[in-house]
Amino acid sequence: MSACVTDCVTVFSFWAPVDADPRCYGEIILLCLFDTHPDVQKLFPKFAGLPKEQLQNNPNLQAYGEIVVCKLTEILKVKGEHKEPMKALAESHAKQHKIPLVNFQIISEVIDTVVAEKLDGFGPDAQTCLKNVLKQFQIDFGSLL
Repeated sequence: MSACVTDCVTVFSFWAPVDADPRCYGEIILLCLFDTHPDVQKLFPKFAGLPKEQLQNNPNLQAYGEIVVCKLTEILKVKGEHKEPMKALAESHAKQHKIPLVNFQIISEVIDTVVAEKLDGFGPDAQTCLKNVLKQFQIDFGSLL
């Protein structure tokens, strides 16, 4: 198995709670993203300018967070063979949403932090695997733009 495949398999072995409740984990990730990088919030028109109190338990934020987590889960499931499924995602984020590539690095760091905090047994080795997967995702995403 390649390193990326091995990393995906390792991360996915801990992923059941995230896969079971993507809406909850997605909300946590986005709330953490907006809390730690408030400037990124303006890239999300539905959430730009909303205070933290209006973001918590916000159905739109939960739905968007669910999409983020489901896409990441989809990438993990294909074990590194994600270039084709990512093509439309890359194009929409670059052309329609105008999201700079650096923001994928930022959300990757947030995902790593949230997963490490929330998943039991997700230790340093698994965290390194997740970082590797997210880094490869960023590289591949950038190559598609």
